[in-house]
Amino acid sequence: MGFKKMPKLRIGDLEASIPIVQGGMGVGISLSGLASAVANEGGIGVISAAGIGMLQPDFNRNFKEANKRALAREIKKAREMTTGIIGVNIMIAMSD
Repeated sequence: MGFKKMPKLRIGDLEASIPIVQGGMGVGISLSGLASAVANEGGIGVISAAGIGMLQPDFNRNFKEANKRALAREIKKAREMTTGIIGVNIMIAMSD
């Protein structure tokens, strides 16, 4: 039994040569470094937005702004490190 070549993954006009989507692991795991490394190898790299602002100095006082700044920074860094496909996993917890 031989190895079958895996088909390319198409999403709209984007095509990943390796049909692998990296999981978005939150709180500092799936950031620009991991996402761009996966994208550089032909997969789809994912930045997780969950808890992304925790390393910002004002995270406890300004949660929303810290997360927005950190997410924008990680997307910019990933774009500088790859021309591959990058996605963002945005997860929120809601309660009544």
